[in-house]
Amino acid sequence: MEKEVVVPIVLLIVSFMLRLAIAVQGIHGTDVIAHVDGSRSLLLTGSPYCIASYNYPPLYSVLQLASILVFGWNPLGYKFMPILFDSLLSIVIYFAVKMFTGSRRLAIASQILWIFNPLAFVASAWYGLFDSIPALFTLISILVLTISRNIASASMLAQGIVSKVYPLLYLLPQALNPSNRKLKDIVTYIAVAVAISVAVEVVLSIKCFRKALECQLSFHLQRIDRGLSLAPYTPYSSIASLSISTAILTIIAYLMRIRGRYNAENYFAWASTCTALTIALNPFIYPHYLIWLLPLVLIYIICRFEEKGIAIALLYILIFSAIGIAYWKFYRISSIVTILSISLYTALASLILTTTLSNISRKQKL
Repeated sequence: MEKEVVVPIVLLIVSFMLRLAIAVQGIHGTDVIAHVDGSRSLLLTGSPYCIASYNYPPLYSVLQLASILVFGWNPLGYKFMPILFDSLLSIVIYFAVKMFTGSRRLAIASQILWIFNPLAFVASAWYGLFDSIPALFTLISILVLTISRNIASASMLAQGIVSKVYPLLYLLPQALNPSNRKLKDIVTYIAVAVAISVAVEVVLSIKCFRKALECQLSFHLQRIDRGLSLAPYTPYSSIASLSISTAILTIIAYLMRIRGRYNAENYFAWASTCTALTIALNPFIYPHYLIWLLPLVLIYIICRFEEKGIAIALLYILIFSAIGIAYWKFYRISSIVTILSISLYTALASLILTTTLSNISRKQKL
């Protein structure tokens, strides 16, 4: 057992060191500045919202402030948590693939794919974007649920929700997991996740509650910048993008449950599909949103297609990375953004078809 974990741990260290070498090269983009303002507000006032325009749920400000207090007000302090969680994603992906396939070789390949994922590199290490944090909490919540650790799963999902809102997509579907045998278990799962999320939100927002609501709700529900999105825009349409996908995934989870087909592979397939749909329907899309999707896709495709899955997963990683990095480079040139947007939707449609049809066509595991 000890020998088995040596390689993934070494790869984890390599992943972190490579990202660290990029992270310390400076501040890039404006998002990280807004994040730091939130952490400074938290330090001075007890809330990230009082003297900053911090437009996210509050947990990341706590994590970032912790690293700043250790490493200082510098690029390392600002980016340490994104690169740490991005690196930890690689080893969680390793254990997920190893758990579902029993193949150490496939697990190592999946970890290497994530370590050298260009989009993840640029998002966490260059720009200091923290989407790897809710992605990691969400992935852990799914994995511990497969071994009937329901309270732990709900707790991890709650941490994802108070990092970014999108993990709400998985709350009801995961509550319907067969390990929650009775209605009481389903209600408990939901209650634990909601209670932790609300508690963290209230504790870190209460001092400037009105400002916190304005920052988190008004900005994200009514923002007019589109990024790569081709979805029709109406005020509050971002709610619809999450609600539609949540409804679809919840119905699928319920049907899988009553038919005895709710298992890890099926869930990863449908979670990948509905996450891709959430992104596609969003009225504003930025490249780092794809970090929500790629760990789920990587695990499902490699578990489903094994050796061929490595090539398929690599192809999607390269396509999404090329689109994302090109957008960051040329976002001011509308003609290029249009081409990239069409390419993104084509890739998302292809991915949705791949995960959906491959899951439907195979013999369902009971």
